[in-house]
Amino acid sequence: MAQENHSDHRKDYLLVGLDVGSTTVKAVVIEPASEQVVWQDYRRHETRQAETARDFLRAIQDAFPDYSAEQLRVFITGSGGSALAESLNARFVQEVHAVSLAVEKLYPEVGSVVELGGQDAKIIIFKDTGTRGKKKIPSMNDKCAGGTGAVIDKIGAKLSIPADKLGDMGYKGLTIHPVAGKCGVFAETDINSLQKQGVSSDELMASLFESIVQQNISVLTRGHTLRPYVLLLGGPNTYIRGLQECWRHHITDIWQERGVELPAGEPANVNRPTHGSTHGSTHGSPTKASPVKDPAEYIIVPERAQYFAALGAAELGRQELEDNPDLACFPGIAKLDWFIEQGRRNARSASYTEPLVKSKAELDAFLETYRPPPWHPAQFRNGELVKAFIGIDAGSTSTKGVLISPEGEVLAKAYRLSQGNPIEDATAILAELHGQVTAQGAQLEVLGVGTTGYAKDIIRDVLKADTALVETVAHSHACQHFYPGTDVIVDVGGQDIKLMFLKDGRVRDFRLNTQCSAGNGYFLQATAQAFGYAVEDYAELAFSAEAMPDFNHGCAVFLQSDIVDFQRKGWQPNEILAGLAAVLPKNVWLYVAQIANPADLGSRFVLQGGAQRNLAAVKAQVDDLRQRFARTGSECDIRVHRHCGESGAIGAALEARRLHKGGQSSEFIGIDRARRVRHRTVRNEQTRCYFCKNLCLRTFIDVYTGDGDPPEEPQPVEHIDSERGSRKLPRIPIPEGYKRVIVATCEKGEVEDVAAMRKIKTNLDQLVERNPNFIDRAAQTIFQQPEVDSVAEPNPTLLQAVIQPHTAFRRRNAAEKRNEARIGIPRVLNMYACAPFFLGYFTALGVPPRNIVFSAYTDNDLYRQGAKRGSIDPCFPSKLGIPHVHNLIFSKHKRRALTHIFFPMIHSLPQGLDNTMDSMACPTVVASAESTHAAFVREGDLFQEQGINFKKTFLNLHDPMLCARQLYDDWRNELDLTLRESYLAVEQGLQALANHQYRLQVQQRKALDMLEREGRVGIGVLGRPYHNDPGINHGILDELQRKGYPIFWQDALPTDSDLLERLFGEQLRNGEISSPLSIEDVWKNDFSEHTSRKLWAAKFISRHPNLVAVELSSFKCGHDAPVYGVVEEIIESSGTPYFCFKDLDENRPAGSIQIRTETIDYFLQQYEHLLRKQDIAA
Repeated sequence: MAQENHSDHRKDYLLVGLDVGSTTVKAVVIEPASEQVVWQDYRRHETRQAETARDFLRAIQDAFPDYSAEQLRVFITGSGGSALAESLNARFVQEVHAVSLAVEKLYPEVGSVVELGGQDAKIIIFKDTGTRGKKKIPSMNDKCAGGTGAVIDKIGAKLSIPADKLGDMGYKGLTIHPVAGKCGVFAETDINSLQKQGVSSDELMASLFESIVQQNISVLTRGHTLRPYVLLLGGPNTYIRGLQECWRHHITDIWQERGVELPAGEPANVNRPTHGSTHGSTHGSPTKASPVKDPAEYIIVPERAQYFAALGAAELGRQELEDNPDLACFPGIAKLDWFIEQGRRNARSASYTEPLVKSKAELDAFLETYRPPPWHPAQFRNGELVKAFIGIDAGSTSTKGVLISPEGEVLAKAYRLSQGNPIEDATAILAELHGQVTAQGAQLEVLGVGTTGYAKDIIRDVLKADTALVETVAHSHACQHFYPGTDVIVDVGGQDIKLMFLKDGRVRDFRLNTQCSAGNGYFLQATAQAFGYAVEDYAELAFSAEAMPDFNHGCAVFLQSDIVDFQRKGWQPNEILAGLAAVLPKNVWLYVAQIANPADLGSRFVLQGGAQRNLAAVKAQVDDLRQRFARTGSECDIRVHRHCGESGAIGAALEARRLHKGGQSSEFIGIDRARRVRHRTVRNEQTRCYFCKNLCLRTFIDVYTGDGDPPEEPQPVEHIDSERGSRKLPRIPIPEGYKRVIVATCEKGEVEDVAAMRKIKTNLDQLVERNPNFIDRAAQTIFQQPEVDSVAEPNPTLLQAVIQPHTAFRRRNAAEKRNEARIGIPRVLNMYACAPFFLGYFTALGVPPRNIVFSAYTDNDLYRQGAKRGSIDPCFPSKLGIPHVHNLIFSKHKRRALTHIFFPMIHSLPQGLDNTMDSMACPTVVASAESTHAAFVREGDLFQEQGINFKKTFLNLHDPMLCARQLYDDWRNELDLTLRESYLAVEQGLQALANHQYRLQVQQRKALDMLEREGRVGIGVLGRPYHNDPGINHGILDELQRKGYPIFWQDALPTDSDLLERLFGEQLRNGEISSPLSIEDVWKNDFSEHTSRKLWAAKFISRHPNLVAVELSSFKCGHDAPVYGVVEEIIESSGTPYFCFKDLDENRPAGSIQIRTETIDYFLQQYEHLLRKQDIAA
């Protein structure tokens, strides 16, 4: 590509540094005598790694005709480098080593490196060890490509942002919205949801940059500080301005917080790199040796930042050729040609599997059964009045619409790829449906309109539709309308997978992909397009494969990495497409549904959703289901919905028809007014809600739906920069003739007027009072000061002071120490189970209640401020230890000094059940205090600097005597504690804990009695104590409470004798259990206290007719995983509805949570109706 001047004094070879990455190939040619870069190129390989490397080598040979092939010395690096090294006779260099060599050569005084590639992220920290020089501390992302350039590419393409515009998109001054950074698929889902709320592309990409930078800082730094100077390397960091701005913002914030001392002047090599005179910094590099004023200028994007791995590989070659002049001689292209054409095919056998179709006869038989019959829209007479219902499905990647007749026949369909504006998409669909009728000379009378999909609520509000139906219910309506008697619906859409299990014509249970979109239709479509094929050609290509690679099921980002690897091994596009289709049913059943044997669900399956238009995906699912049924000696009936892509829209239209039949009149604005809809969408600081402390951003949609043209076009609202919540900005006026629709995160935010908000709040307060949320109540009351008796030895009398002056002095000293002690406690993990114990213990000893300070409740701000110190990546609850200690140091301690931070290592808990083997806590939870402490002493003891004593006492709460001794041993010097005082204080603490639980049990019993009297349903939550933390449960339980269901906490379910007799008496009398508080009939390995409590609560809920179960579990929870199936089996054995939210972590997938809570609400309404009918019959 770029050839630079040759040096006059040359050696008889050229150094070639070749970096074969996951998405690009980079190459440099260096003249060894002058060390000048004389040629360079950078190119996306579009999954053709070997071919692109070959093109580069040919170009290099053409650029340097005076050099023979043998005079090129090739040194190769990158994820694809090792596979090509043998064919090129090249020396392979591990990429972290290569980047380090380039940095040490070109910028020896640099302290840190951040490199983002297509699917890789690397951070290298150069730590000065004194006389031993610098120690490299490298860190790379694992198999997941979240937080890398591939995610930026994919989302940029989805937002239709050209590459040149993407590079110039910024970060500074833009409003940042929550976007998941740990996974590209999660991020895409968040971006999709925000886009439909009207967030601009600039803010969407800035939010993505924020999430990527935060993810890499919190995970890859491993608790280390990025030391100045910092080099930003790799393609994304080189070309995208906003990413550079985001790195500078966060790194300088860390430097300020941690007091990092910046160098007095610039390093000598910042402007004078060894490899070429133009190899300087492109941003912020000082031009003279003087102190740099702006800390951001210590964060540099050097020229050739995207070539550093290639430069490092060449540098290693330069060093090694000094000792071995014949090393890495390039033999020419022929061997690489053979590898491309034949050699890599020979390496495919290890990942080989049989094709989707083994013969033409098999394919013909499949197509005869499953090829969809042609569908023709209805024909109308000229002048005919067509009465119909409209259904609109505003999905994640497309918008679909249907017309159905009053008899339920599909009259017309419309489809439109999402353009990012759901209102325009919906009105275009309406126009197309209307046009299909009027084009035949007929007239359309709309009897009702239903909406579903991601944007259902916005479209309902704008068009005055009659219903906005959650998509799971819409799809089940559509299935049962055409295929009564179905047992299981498998709906695979663009980003969602929905499985609905039916019984007697009603949905008894369902599964949704909680956050991840593994196995989705959009991924199959995007992969085909990446190969240059239309999705319509997918099936034909896949069926033509005579073999296919064997993909592992799981995350779509992992699958993308596998695609690159399989291509490197020589698998062709049609074979890869076949392999991806074959893995889809594994993702459906093993990854999303987590059901190994679908035969347990029934025998009649209906496949629907847009992905089922792809017959390769259908073939894979049919084969997979038949094989699973064959293993049980049974057969299944599998059908593809005749309108699989429009099933959601059909279900919405059918719901509108149901409401119409029930006498509800439609308020739809009409086709003509819909055609004239004008709207303006605003989401900025002026739309922020100030009705509560959350200060949420809202989306204002000003809509004109009048009969004529609007009196004025709404003017765009100028963006106003403001710190979040720093000042209340003036209202945005509503244009004349327009109405405002507000998209908010809660009901109070849906209005602007204070009086209207107060009315909403009053209604909400009444609903909450009628439907108590004991999870929320426990999270509040457990941190309230309990009433305890003082156990501290009393201050001496005057006589005692004279008789025993030493004892008197010790007592006074102890009282002073305890009065002055100010103890900070992280509000995390088992504090949500044990806080009354510690409050009771310390206050009983004489520590003033005001001096026991808990960190704030978890929220996104608290997590992000403290997560940058993380050195490991455990479950989210454990990971929260660092942010909460950060909050204690930098918030609570700053306001009023703390003397101690107390993070107890609670090894065992008080036993709440009978006959269990032990009552141990989760070992990860126990060790969290250690990992948290390590994060703050890694680069100097921050506790010592702040004058804080960090205590992590190891405790066994199940053994009061041992617990008292443990606390005494660790606190006796701090509080002048006696062993007797510790024993008595432990007694007070345990009593405080028991009292708190008893009060909640009494309250929950009253609520249960109310449900029984009224024939209503309540939700029993199965989870661990820290799921009471609002920042961990993500407000899921609040959402369910607002829908009218009391929420019960498993650890305080009532144990009154009459209730236990009703629920467990028969089992006890039959000898199946030895106690009502036993789990011996369902679980033998009962070592873990919270696992045991969850299983007992599952038994309780399954036996109580007015309770249903919602299980919460965190991502990476090793203690929950073994009992997932046991819990579900216990609940469903009695026919009790069971719902779950597994894999909870720092990401809050608002769209998925909304779908799930609305679906649960719909099904529970049916269940409650059935319950009341049974009560009446009884």
